Amino acid sequence: MLDRERIEEIILNGSEDELSELRLWLFKESVRLENQESALEDRYARLEADEMAFKERMDAAERKLETATKKLNNDKALFDQRLRILNNGFDQLNVDKKKLENEYIRLEREKAIQRENEYDALDLMFRGVDNPLSLKKRYKDLMKMFHPDNIAGDQEMVQLINEEYAALCRQFNISIIN
Repeated sequence: MLDRERIEEIILNGSEDELSELRLWLFKESVRLENQESALEDRYARLEADEMAFKERMDAAERKLETATKKLNNDKALFDQRLRILNNGFDQLNVDKKKLENEYIRLEREKAIQRENEYDALDLMFRGVDNPLSLKKRYKDLMKMFHPDNIAGDQEMVQLINEEYAALCRQFNISIIN
């Protein structure tokens, strides 16, 4: 390479050979610079294209992220709504369970009172029975009234009558033969 002072000296005081050598060098340098400029322009164009492609990919990724975020928010809202519905359902089930438990307790109390009334009725039904013969007669009369095959028959009452009859039979030391 030639420095600037050497080029000026050749131009002013140089011989024909030096000038022709300088022209050749300048031509080669000009071609080299044009090639380098062309390569730089190509590289710049590729960089611009890469930058545009990168921006497009980033925009697409941002849109995809935005869509995914919206979907996630919608899914979260739907999940929260379903969770509230389930929690409300469980709360209602607990309220209903407590109501049922209270109703069960009330019914058990009523059954206990009814059983007491049935046992009181059994005492009345077998009142005045003081020997095995009157016991058997009273039992047969009660069976005719409460047998389940009758229109007004009652299976539970028959079971209670049978239990009381068995207890009275043991009391009178007789075997249960109908």
